[in-house]
Amino acid sequence: MELQGKTAIVTGSARGIGEGIAMVLAREGANIVVNSRKKEECTDVVKKIVSSGGKAIAVAADVSKKADVTAMAAEAVKQFGAIDILVNNAGTEGHPCLAKDLSEEQWDRVLGVNLKGVFLCCQAVIPQMMKQGKGRIVNIGSTAAIRMTFFGSVEYTVSKHGVAGLNQHLAWELADSNITVNTVCPGGVHTPLMEAGTTPEYREMTVKRLVPLGRFCTIEEIGEAVSFLASDRAAMITGQMLAVDGGVLAGFGEDLRPVIRKRMADAQAAAAAKAAGRQ
Repeated sequence: MELQGKTAIVTGSARGIGEGIAMVLAREGANIVVNSRKKEECTDVVKKIVSSGGKAIAVAADVSKKADVTAMAAEAVKQFGAIDILVNNAGTEGHPCLAKDLSEEQWDRVLGVNLKGVFLCCQAVIPQMMKQGKGRIVNIGSTAAIRMTFFGSVEYTVSKHGVAGLNQHLAWELADSNITVNTVCPGGVHTPLMEAGTTPEYREMTVKRLVPLGRFCTIEEIGEAVSFLASDRAAMITGQMLAVDGGVLAGFGEDLRPVIRKRMADAQAAAAAKAAGRQ
């Protein structure tokens, strides 16, 4: 257990990729701060970690609010005495749409969580990591941080490219404090949310089109990449973007614009129908 006794804050860890990361870090011995906007959403993950012999607490925080993340960092120190690892996993995306149709509200919300939230969480833990003389920050980006989003909208691409820039800058700024900063960029990850929002046929079609290794990643595989970057094995790795994507970025891909535009139109039609049903 190479993270024995370390303390990790994993934002957005009540489900999905964040849950997978939290479980892998806990398996490696880390104390886990499980985070979501609502404390009760974290209960299941905390129970899983504790029942496996680990230590975990639930802390509610909206990562886009400075007061929330400052309080979360303080609670981690209060409960465990340190903050050794920060995993900036919390993220969101809006309804897929073309740039000309994007609302200011959607732009602000996605950038607020995906970019501002990452910055605020880093800002909240850096003083403690400096005090300790060491730290690991691992951001969860996306292949959209390197290329663009295949299935979202422009604000998601911009937010993840912003994380890439923040990653580079903080890696340089914090190097002499022995704090490394890296970003894991997942491709398609098989999560309950993906299952709920797509059909098996759609998933199979997407894998065949885009993923050279022939399947989506698991949440545990993203957790393994984070665990490595949080460990002493990665002591000389900083400022890097690590794609965990089954080869998506290595492939040629295809022109997905017709597919993406149809998906956007379907999403808008569904949203309009839902709104009409409320009236």
